[in-house]
Order: sequence, then structure tokens, then C-alpha cells
Amino acid sequence: MDILLHLGAHRNATTTLQHMMGQSQTRLTAAGFGYWGPKRLRAGLFTGLYGGDNALLLRKSGRARARVRLQAQQAADHGIALLFVSEENMLGTMRRLLNQTRLYDGAGARVARFAESFGGHRVTLGLSIRCYDAFWTSVIGWRMRHGGMLPDATLCERLVTQPRRWRHVITDLAQAMPGLTIYVWTHEAMAGRPHHVIAALSGVRLALHGQDAWCNPTPDAARLIAECRKAGLTGAEGLGQRAGRFMPFSAYQRAILRAHYQEDLDWLAAGAGGLATYIDSAGTKTRRRTGQGRGRPDDQDDGCLAQAG
Repeated sequence: MDILLHLGAHRNATTTLQHMMGQSQTRLTAAGFGYWGPKRLRAGLFTGLYGGDNALLLRKSGRARARVRLQAQQAADHGIALLFVSEENMLGTMRRLLNQTRLYDGAGARVARFAESFGGHRVTLGLSIRCYDAFWTSVIGWRMRHGGMLPDATLCERLVTQPRRWRHVITDLAQAMPGLTIYVWTHEAMAGRPHHVIAALSGVRLALHGQDAWCNPTPDAARLIAECRKAGLTGAEGLGQRAGRFMPFSAYQRAILRAHYQEDLDWLAAGAGGLATYIDSAGTKTRRRTGQGRGRPDDQDDGCLAQAG
């Protein structure tokens, strides 16, 4: 059986893709696909694999690997040819991202624990990436909506200057799991076309349910301020904005972040050193409506290019 580990990343239309897969179980089963999403994985199946080095967690990890291996074999015995496993926390949590102010530090070792649990099956990795200014803004917005602190100049500067890029995350994954295929696509090109992502990863084109859904987007600035007030956060009125949307980074910082992202795209388009397969459809300089009909395929990625490989 083939195992596709969909790693997200966070704030890359991952919840929307998961929603569509969950709503399409009957069609997936008919096509020989299985789907495990966060609702199932976080309910206990992956408990013990998310992290930690002490002896108790290592024992839990062993039990978790046995659980996963057993259930994967049961899926194969029931005729599942491809099991789509989607859980962005395999890379690490958003809370961890902001606490460390680093882009998925240690991602390779973390994901390897999950991949090893599917021993005996062929594992492939899938990763969506996003322009840094929009990615970090969306992560910060998530933290604020869940009772976290408001961003300050120090946090923004650390996120701009932190050294890790998407290409480093991809390299970590490839080095930790040599021989595994890693598929990479961008939020800018593919967020509004999750069915194209599934087709590119599986080779099978399916008409999935829920294509008009747009799950868990970052709200506009006015709504975000209102939610912060409701959560008891003071000072939200002073949040940075751009075109009515939350934007904590200055124009200068955004330019730096976008230049870094362009370097990633150039690296992917040039072959990623043989470490990953870039599956974006043709990039575009103009905005297009998404499959969800919302008029923009992301929270605020204006001008970020997703170049064809």
C-alpha cells in the first residue's frame, strides 16, 4: 500500500483540503483511497509520536508505532491502495513555531517518527509552502484568536531574520528520510484547487465534495480586532493593516521576506538539488478566483509568484 503523508504546512489551506477529504469518504473508498485526518489522528492514534525524548514518551512512541502499523495493515487488507494521512502537526505546532521563532526546526526528525510507523509500506511526503509575510501573519493571527499575545516589533524582526527557509525544511526531510519522494507545491498556485493537488499526488482525478468550502481563514482586520477584544487582549486597535487586512510587517520587512521566498521558488524550479518534486501548475502574476469562490486564494499573498518548474 502507498502512504501519502500530507504535512500541511499550517495556514496553507490545509484544513480546507482535509474538509474535502473528510466529506468525500465514499468516493475515496470507491477509488481505493483511504483517508486519516486530524480528527482521527489526534484522538489517540498518533499519541506518543508528536515529540519528547524522555523514557515514558519513548515507550509511548513504541506503542503508537505498533498501533499505526496494525491499522495501516488493516486498511491494506480491506483493499486500500493509497492511504492519505493529513496532519500538519507532524511538522510541529504553530505554538512551537512562534515560541522558537524558527521555521519548523527539527522537522526531519519529527516527521521521520511518523513515517517509520508505516514500515512495510511505501511512504511519500507532500508539503505546501507559502510566502513568508503571509505565512507568519496568518500564524500570528491564529495565535491572537486563541488567546495569545499581540505581535510586537521584536517578534516581527525575529521572524524576518530567523535563518530557516522552506528549502531548509525540505532538506531536513530529505536527509532524515533518504529515498522518500517529497512533493512540494505553493499555496499561491494551488490553495484554491485542492482537487488538483490530490490528482497530482495520486494520479487519479476525483470530484471531491466541499469544494465551495473555505475553512479557517484569517479574518479581516476589523473582525480580528473584535475577536481580540472579546478574548480580553488590549491594544488590538493598533494592529498593523494593509488594505483592510491584518499585516504586522513593514513594507521593508515584507520585501525581505518575499525575496527569501523567491529564492525558494527558484531553487524548487531548478530541481531542488534532486531532493523534491515541484508540482505547481503554471504560476501567474494576476489574481484569480479560487475554487471556493472567495476571490482570493489566500489571506494576503498579493504579488507572491508561484513559478512553474
